[in-house]
Amino acid sequence: TIIGPNVEIDDEVEIHSHVNIEGSTKIGAKTKIFPFASIGTQPQDLKYKGEKNSLVIGKNNTIREYVTINPGTEGGGGATTKIGDNCLFMVSSHIAHDCQIGNHVVIANNVPLGGHVIIEDSVVIGGNSAVQQFARIGRLAMIGGMTGVLKDVVPFGLSFGNRNYLKGINLIGLRRSKYDNKIIMELDAAYKKIF
Repeated sequence: TIIGPNVEIDDEVEIHSHVNIEGSTKIGAKTKIFPFASIGTQPQDLKYKGEKNSLVIGKNNTIREYVTINPGTEGGGGATTKIGDNCLFMVSSHIAHDCQIGNHVVIANNVPLGGHVIIEDSVVIGGNSAVQQFARIGRLAMIGGMTGVLKDVVPFGLSFGNRNYLKGINLIGLRRSKYDNKIIMELDAAYKKIF
């Protein structure tokens, strides 16, 4: 494992073997990083010219094998990639430059996020999906496996397909999050009126 000189690691972070962490990277307490993860390496953006940038990872995250997470860029409007708390990034997922990830997000195996993607709280993205740059996925949305996300997804939305389309609201996620049935019915009615 190689950890660069500008990396800040909080208490009780567990880092396995064969991990590379570099750049101006901060990792929050109780985060677990598994073998072959690459964190804080130079953004995969042709516009990046070595400017100062950073990566901030919150608390209690799980970063599994072969995950890659890049810091921000000056052109990204702040040069920081941010990840919230209590997230799970499964094997071979990729978080590109300037992404903003909320809390309690689950990104399944082999899911790349393009640059500047915004993922709000409690989103689940199914395996082998891909999210195009500048897309936004709203709170508590569910993206089905093998979905190409080319458009924004509304909060509580359920989206899937070769090229994503909105299929309804994420009933399972709302129930797991203990939303009242009355609120769920109101959200469903609003979805039907708007979409």
